[in-house]
Amino acid sequence: VIGATYQAIATEIDQRTYSPPGEMVDVGTHSLHINCVGQGSPTVILEAANGGMSAHWARVQQQLAQTTRVCAYDRAGLGWSEPGPEPRDAKQVSSELHTLLANAGIEGPYVLVGHSYGGLYARMYAARYSEEVAGVVLVDSSHPEQFTRSPEGRAMYEQIRRLGVVLPLLTRLGVIRLSNYFPAHPDLPSQQRAQIEAFNSSTQHVVTTVEEFRATPETTAQVRSTQSLGDKPLAVVSAGDQPSSWLEMQGELATLSTNSIHRVVEGATHVSLLYDKGDAQVTSAAIDQVVEAVRTDRPLTQ
Repeated sequence: VIGATYQAIATEIDQRTYSPPGEMVDVGTHSLHINCVGQGSPTVILEAANGGMSAHWARVQQQLAQTTRVCAYDRAGLGWSEPGPEPRDAKQVSSELHTLLANAGIEGPYVLVGHSYGGLYARMYAARYSEEVAGVVLVDSSHPEQFTRSPEGRAMYEQIRRLGVVLPLLTRLGVIRLSNYFPAHPDLPSQQRAQIEAFNSSTQHVVTTVEEFRATPETTAQVRSTQSLGDKPLAVVSAGDQPSSWLEMQGELATLSTNSIHRVVEGATHVSLLYDKGDAQVTSAAIDQVVEAVRTDRPLTQ
C-alpha cells in the first residue's frame, strides 16, 4: 500500500512538473503528443525505440531543425501521449501515426526515421502509406528476424519477455521509481534527461513498453510481409560496437532500396547514435543526406 501510494503521488507530481513541449492531438480514441521544430520540406518524422519517447531525440532533432522541419512524437501510452487500444503492433502504431499527422496538419512528403524497434514501425508506415513517404532512415534498426535467427537473439527475446511479466507490478509498487531502474543516459541534455527519468518510472509508460514488446510476433510478421522500398532514398546507420550477426542484418536492411547508403559508425553503441554529441552528428548527417536527395531528386552517394 505504501509503495502504490508513493507511486501515485510521485506520478502526479511529475505530470505537473513536466508539461508537454509540443501539442496534444486527438486521434479518435485518445490524444498523442507531437513536437515539431524547424522549417522546410520534406518533414522528418522521428520514431523512437521500444520504451523510448520524443525526448530521446533531443540532440538529433536540434541538429536537424537547422535544415528542415522535424517532428518527434510519443506513441500511445508513452511519454505525454494517452494510452491507446491493443494490440500495440506495427499496424496499430502506423495507423495512429497516420491519423496524428493528418489531424495535426503536418503535410508530407515525409522522411521517416526509426531507431531500434522504431525502425519496424517506420518500415510498416512506409509500406502502408508509400505515397506519403519520400525517404527512410534506419538507425541501428531492429530486424524482423533478430529474435529468431540466432540462439543469442532467441535468448534475448525470452529474457525480455520474462522481465516484462514482473516489470508492471514492480512499477505500480514504486520499486522501479525508487531504484531508478531505467536511468536516462547521462549524455542527454539535462532537461530531456529529467523528463525521461520521470516517464521511465511511470506505470503507464512501462506497461505500454511491455505491451509493445508482447506484440513482437505480430509486428515482425507484419514487417516481414512488406515489400521493398523500390528506389526511395534509404540510409542505414549502424553502431560499430555490435556483434557480427547484428551487422549482417544491418547490411540486409540496406538492400531494401536500390538507392541506399550504409554507414557503420566505428566505436558507436546502440544508444550513442542518438545521445553522444559526435555520434548523433553522424546520424543527423545521414538524415540530412536523405532529405537533400529528396529535395534534389538525385541518388544517394556513399
